[in-house]
Amino acid sequence: MTTTTTPDISRFCSVCAQQAGLDPIGYAHSYKHMLAVETPLPWPIEMYEQPGVLPQELLDLRKRLIEAYEAGESLGVYAFILAPDKAYSAPGHRRVISYKRPEGLFARFLQEEYLVPEAETGPLCWALLFDQGSLPRFEVYRQPDNGVRDLMVCTHGAVDAACAKFGFPIYRQLRALADTMDGRLRIWRINHFGGHVFAPTLLDMPEFRYWGYIGKEEAPLLAMRECDVARLRGCYRGWAGLEDELVQVVERELLVRYGWAWINYPKRGRIVAKDPGVDPNDHDAHPTWAEVELEYAAPDGSERGIYAGRVELQGHVTTIYSTGSPETYPYPQYAVTRLEHVEAGSQESEATTQNALR
Repeated sequence: MTTTTTPDISRFCSVCAQQAGLDPIGYAHSYKHMLAVETPLPWPIEMYEQPGVLPQELLDLRKRLIEAYEAGESLGVYAFILAPDKAYSAPGHRRVISYKRPEGLFARFLQEEYLVPEAETGPLCWALLFDQGSLPRFEVYRQPDNGVRDLMVCTHGAVDAACAKFGFPIYRQLRALADTMDGRLRIWRINHFGGHVFAPTLLDMPEFRYWGYIGKEEAPLLAMRECDVARLRGCYRGWAGLEDELVQVVERELLVRYGWAWINYPKRGRIVAKDPGVDPNDHDAHPTWAEVELEYAAPDGSERGIYAGRVELQGHVTTIYSTGSPETYPYPQYAVTRLEHVEAGSQESEATTQNALR
């Protein structure tokens, strides 16, 4: 008689993380330029090493990224892959979506979308990232900007089983919901983009916001944006428009304070001062505090100002890094302990404590 073993759900990395109380804020990667490229399933882990699933140009990109990382540098670019969808895709063609970070204050990444013959996928990706002079030949494949919003759900179980176990049901739930929204929302399956410990995890594009721990109750709230943002506070990983994770911690407090309207506010942030006792070359060392500024403007010009905040290390949450692995990692946890608002041309400020924020 054949017996099957049901995996112990308590050993999935994201379940362990939630049980340990791991807060996902500040775990959003930032890029200057990112591509999302339609690529047929399956996506074996070997696809990153062998040509076939991915075009050679994306393998060459991966090689450049590895070389830059080993040299202690960052190219600021990346490429993810999307599973084709019968409602969105065209036979014999691949969709390539480009997201570029604007200069100055901004609310969302600049999006360009192309639908190219399969053989042109790799050359277009390379042109977008490294050879913009050759882009005019791809202009015929460029799609009109119809203002569609894309939610991309990681279901890449070949990297971590938690993404398939929890990501795929959320993908199906959101995909059914999108069919009722008159083309205003597309739902995609995306490959691993980091943070499987927060599975199910999503990208909200073209804003480039990261979300995690999205369950069946949270999924429609995120898609429809009709709830109090505070209900999703513990699911927010951060905004890719802010390069430093400690600025992302402050930005979450403002998202909760302003509500969904905040996503349309152009903004930018910076670190003013940081714990000087941390070795910048030690990736496992974390600052105990930082002073942060986040500048913003209302879309209609009615408001403009700067929030100044202090972020402090509250401790670490140690949990397994990936499903099936005994190795753990001490994730640093930060909180805003002071937040002051200075309006343009005014010295008026208001201070709130961490308890008031929460």
